Amino acid sequence: MEKRIMVGQIVKSKSGRDQGRYFLVSRISPEQKSVFLVDGDKRLLNNPKKKNLCHVQVTKMIAREIAEKIQKGVAPCDQEIKRYLKESKVD
Repeated sequence: MEKRIMVGQIVKSKSGRDQGRYFLVSRISPEQKSVFLVDGDKRLLNNPKKKNLCHVQVTKMIAREIAEKIQKGVAPCDQEIKRYLKESKVD
């Protein structure tokens, strides 16, 4: 089953040191096998975590405002991403 994923979507890490943490997708690799993840805390927009798509659990939540900013080329502040992830009731 192919995972549909988009910029601004909230995902949960399934493996690695960051297992169980929630992230926001800031970029998708051209071949769509990897995603670049940020959380506004340890992983900032200027240093996203590259993670294989099979190592993340996709949620139905999308941070639309943040996604629009990223797609327009305007960098949202890391605090905004951190606040969104903290205030969202994920799962």
